Amino acid sequence: MSVYLIQHITNNNTAINLAISFYSKLQQILLKKCINCWIDHKKNSVFFLIKAPNKSSIQKLYYQSINLHPYKITSVNSHLVYAFLKSAQQLKAIQSKSFYEPQKYSVYFLAKIFNKKTLLVNKTRTCEALSFKKAIIQNLITSYKGYQIEANEEIIASFYSVKNALGCTASILDKLNKRTDNSSTKIILYTHLNNGKENTSIQITPKLTKLLYLIKKKEPLIVFSKTRNMPPLLSGLKKTYWLTPEKESFILSFIDILSKNYQNPKFNVSSICTLMMMSKTKLYRNCKDITGKSISQLLKDFRLLKSIDSITMGSSAINQISTDVGFNSSSYFSNCFKKKFGMCPKELSKQKYSLGFPHNIQLS
Repeated sequence: MSVYLIQHITNNNTAINLAISFYSKLQQILLKKCINCWIDHKKNSVFFLIKAPNKSSIQKLYYQSINLHPYKITSVNSHLVYAFLKSAQQLKAIQSKSFYEPQKYSVYFLAKIFNKKTLLVNKTRTCEALSFKKAIIQNLITSYKGYQIEANEEIIASFYSVKNALGCTASILDKLNKRTDNSSTKIILYTHLNNGKENTSIQITPKLTKLLYLIKKKEPLIVFSKTRNMPPLLSGLKKTYWLTPEKESFILSFIDILSKNYQNPKFNVSSICTLMMMSKTKLYRNCKDITGKSISQLLKDFRLLKSIDSITMGSSAINQISTDVGFNSSSYFSNCFKKKFGMCPKELSKQKYSLGFPHNIQLS
């Protein structure tokens, strides 16, 4: 199978968005045959590296695309492929190195751009929306000098400047709010004060990623306390839920406790109250205020989200998975799973490859 370099001429951001969105779709179709994608602003182009039997098979991929056609399709040898990939690795190494240079503040940006239930029920439509949203967010992150750390069903990035992070977020919300299918978009901003303890910032990211899936607030933007204390940069950001230092400490501790204990079937609301050293009433009030969900619902959702990882990334039986994520009854687990995601666990297990798993669904 040969490797082809595909060039798209992109004279504006809209053209770039279309090209990147199309590449994201190809990743869903071709899986590991898509090698790389990059933007060359000097040449006003977006380039793809793709494995294919011949040039005509690549041209067929564009037959159903009305707005996008390749400018040039060129067969490249292994030496050129190695040179392209080596350049990309060097660029990533440079970016990674600069990401950990001492800065006063680093701002984590996390965006959840679709709902797991929507993906499972309507894969085609959701993947198209996901690709479009991802292209918008990734381009704006680059425009505001952010560094993208990860991009799966959520996008994680870091900004050296709080002003750039807020400007990028405001632009993303402005663009996405004009779309009718934007109800599932959630964004978190978390400002980390660098003090030489890099491990602290690395450990905090998975907790924030989990929070993206547990939160059910109407506001699309969740801003943590250290970012909130930096006026007037926050002016103009509407539909935002502000977290105080106390709420921030509470929710991160809460998620940490869930992460360490969810597999125990005997772990319940009373256990959480004991570990959090709070009365049930106070714990419920805090959970409802910050996430929009009750304590029991948060625990159940956490276990269900973890079960998706097990189903799509492993080969264990459904009964075993239900036990592994803390459910006493496999039938109760199946009922809860179907109610939340629109299909039963066995159906997901059978369809995981056609749905693009395990590459697209994973809760960190």
